[in-house]
Amino acid sequence: MIRLVQGRHRHQFSREVDEMFSIRKRVFLERMHWDVTCINRWEIDGYDALDPLYVLSLNEDARVVGGVRLLPTTGFNMLNDTFSVLLPEGERIENPRIWESSRFSVDHEADALLGPKGVGRATAELILAMNEVGERLGLSHIVTVYDALMHRMLSRIGCAGEPIGEPVRIGKVLTYAVFVEIGDAIEKAVKAASGIEGSVLETETARYALAA
Repeated sequence: MIRLVQGRHRHQFSREVDEMFSIRKRVFLERMHWDVTCINRWEIDGYDALDPLYVLSLNEDARVVGGVRLLPTTGFNMLNDTFSVLLPEGERIENPRIWESSRFSVDHEADALLGPKGVGRATAELILAMNEVGERLGLSHIVTVYDALMHRMLSRIGCAGEPIGEPVRIGKVLTYAVFVEIGDAIEKAVKAASGIEGSVLETETARYALAA
């Protein structure tokens, strides 16, 4: 299940937010060895102060297993303002119908594998949720940055997106920036790989967050 939390309302979801930031620290500092800002248990940065939309995958016990952060490209975002090395020289992506996803992170030890291709439930739910949110908001694409391991996994299930420029090594990992088109194709690919049916969004938090 996906719980949507608007950044300015995150105090209402303190447990979920704590679990999300803790997973981010384990993924980006401890596993990927990126140069990230950490405060105690959390990996947190200035983009978290810009009222992002958090997309959180919860297990049967309502614990956060994975999450991703969404921001419009018309304001500050990681691809344009932190990872611009991944873009063709001088290019910025600024379009009201294109949002950025960042800090995609999953606690793989707590996740469950689904389908014949072994896609993680949280990974599948997060991708489906971003697509559904994009459709509801009238978006055409999401841009994102991910590592080579994620690129191979998404390629295997048919939703890796279109690379924007050449991959670059950041920290210890080869890193890509990609466009992901919102629409039926990505939904069908992920549902076929995972066996998930229907909407993954929690009705109440989706209504609340997407109306904000």
